[in-house]
Parts: sequence; structure tokens; C-alpha cells
Amino acid sequence: MRKITVVLTLGVVMTLLSTVAQAGFVNPGENPGAMPFTCEFPDNQNQHDWEFDYDISVPTLIMDEIISFVDTDYVLISGETDEDPIFTVVKTIQNTSGINWTSYILSLAGGTGATFVNGSASAGGNKLQTVNYLHDAAIEFSGANPVADGEFLTLSFNINVPTEGLFNFTLTQEPVPEPATIGLLSLGSLVLFRRRQAKS
Repeated sequence: MRKITVVLTLGVVMTLLSTVAQAGFVNPGENPGAMPFTCEFPDNQNQHDWEFDYDISVPTLIMDEIISFVDTDYVLISGETDEDPIFTVVKTIQNTSGINWTSYILSLAGGTGATFVNGSASAGGNKLQTVNYLHDAAIEFSGANPVADGEFLTLSFNINVPTEGLFNFTLTQEPVPEPATIGLLSLGSLVLFRRRQAKS
């Protein structure tokens, strides 16, 4: 009787462990009919390329972006999970806006209440190395070295999706322009405006 109990207990434990090992984002390649991990960019002013890797220990969203407009940029993220998983985001962003950035703010909203994993964020290189968690759904990257026009910024952070089943949320990203650059652009616009008025 004891042998049967031990065998049954081991069978239950093995089943539980294998279920835990397979839990996370549901891959439609392995589970036909599952909703794929998707990123949509409704504003579409900037250039975005992305790829989601299901097949590593921590699933990873890799994003390559060219930001030409200094404005709030939205990414609608959706998919399906079989537990509340964590995934890593690695963003490489090129500044082509003509304006230096002194900080970069990321925030999460809507849907399933996704949050940033505290302590997981970092910036590559020597740009915007200071990471400030404003709250569990907002991070600000800042620092002494601004991201100049034409330069790249690489950010890495983890997001927890606290749901089982279908999920969706919005990742909002906003480069913050250097005040001196904005002042020069404003002054240039004013000069052009006055010249047009003088010609009229």
C-alpha cells in the first residue's frame, strides 16, 4: 500500500512540476487556436519593428524603433497566458527627432493591470543611466548624458502580466526633450513667423 501511495505521490508531483515548467505565454505554434503575442502601433508616426521569442527561459520582446516625433507613442500589447508570467523587453531606439532627449518615460495602463518588475530596468551604454520607478506602472530613465539626434538608446526591463488567459495592455513611451533644444526651436519658429509677417 505504501509503494502505491509513494508512486501516486511522485506521479502527482511530476505532473505539477511539468505543468509549472510549461506555464507562461501560450505559443500558437505549439497550441493551435491560441492567441499570438502581438504588438500594434495605432499612431504609426514612428517606425517600429518587433519580435517575440517564446522559446527561452524568460520570454523576450525585442523592439527596434526609430523615433522621429517627440510625442507620446503607444504600443498595444496582447496575447494569451496560462499563468501570470513575466517577460523581458529589450528596446533599441534611434533618435531622429532633431531634438536631444534628457529622459525617457515608460508607463503601462489598461486591460489586465500589467506592472514593471522593480529592479529589472537598465539602460545600455552611457545614456540615461538613472532609473526611477515612479510607481509599479511607470519608469523614468534619465541622466547627465542626453540622447542626441542620430544616437541610439537601449533599454531593458521586465513586465509582469498578472492574469491567466487572454490579456491586453498599453505600453506608453515618451522621450522628454532637452529644454535648451526646445527653446532654440521655439526661437527659430518665432523668427520665421516674424519674417513672414514682415513680408505680408
